Amino acid sequence: MRKINSFLSLILLLAVNSYSQDTSITNYYPLAIGNSWTYSYFNYPQGPIYNYKETVIGTNTMNNHLYYIIRTTFSYLTSPVTEYRRIDSSSASIRIYASTNSCPWLSNERTSDSLKSRMGDSSKYDCNFYYRCTDTSTVGIFGLTKKKKYFYFTDYFEGGDSRTFAKNIGLVSFYTYGAQFTIWRNLLGCQINGIIYGDTSLLGVNTISSEVPDHFSLSQNYPNPFNPSTVIRFQVPVVGNGRDRSVKMIIYDVLGREITTLVDQQMQPGSYSVDWDAANYPSGVYFYKLDINPSDRLERSDGYTQTKKMLLIK
Repeated sequence: MRKINSFLSLILLLAVNSYSQDTSITNYYPLAIGNSWTYSYFNYPQGPIYNYKETVIGTNTMNNHLYYIIRTTFSYLTSPVTEYRRIDSSSASIRIYASTNSCPWLSNERTSDSLKSRMGDSSKYDCNFYYRCTDTSTVGIFGLTKKKKYFYFTDYFEGGDSRTFAKNIGLVSFYTYGAQFTIWRNLLGCQINGIIYGDTSLLGVNTISSEVPDHFSLSQNYPNPFNPSTVIRFQVPVVGNGRDRSVKMIIYDVLGREITTLVDQQMQPGSYSVDWDAANYPSGVYFYKLDINPSDRLERSDGYTQTKKMLLIK
């Protein structure tokens, strides 16, 4: 009986280890020509708010390695930025080609996260910072549930940052904070192996007035009906103690399924507009829902929720 129990324990241990090793670790950052990721960016209090898109446009052999060429385009700039990235076969760390200021132990490269990390493991980011993998459970993204790797760092004064990778999707969030600043990068949409998730357009949130409104509002989109893009305006007033608000705007189809997230960030009081490019969606009725909520320390009555209907005709 003791031998049987030991045998069963060995089988269970091997199964757990096999699962935790996750043989397809590179899928946490699926580098392939044609894949792209569109992010929203917000820097408080310096600003600005904008979107940017990273697209894999080709490959190039340099430094005795095969790199993927990443072109980054911005919603507010005319000139894109090009970078070369690869996943190291032994460590599964993301490597970025750097002709200058490379890591001392590497040849013309800087480091990013190690996708091979298990719970509790650390990886060296940007040559100098140790990030620990503190969560390998799941994350909800685009109506799907994906396994994730969450990295966290908090070694500098009153600050830190975190990054979350979702399996078969890539980097889905990047959050940095300090004593006097906060930066958010959130995935709005992506195209992975020909499949589109979320909103992959570069249209972002725009400030449309310098005057601070005195009430919440969500305007009807215009034009309506529309084809293929439309504009939605909303207002965030000063309420409570005047702190920033958590603002989220989500598009739903007629069946109530979440289609894409247009806004998901902290915002100062003001009047804003956001564009939705529905070129990748079929004709029909859609709903857009605005949720504005205070921090946990404020009264929940300071929040605001509104939903409106719009019609896409192609």
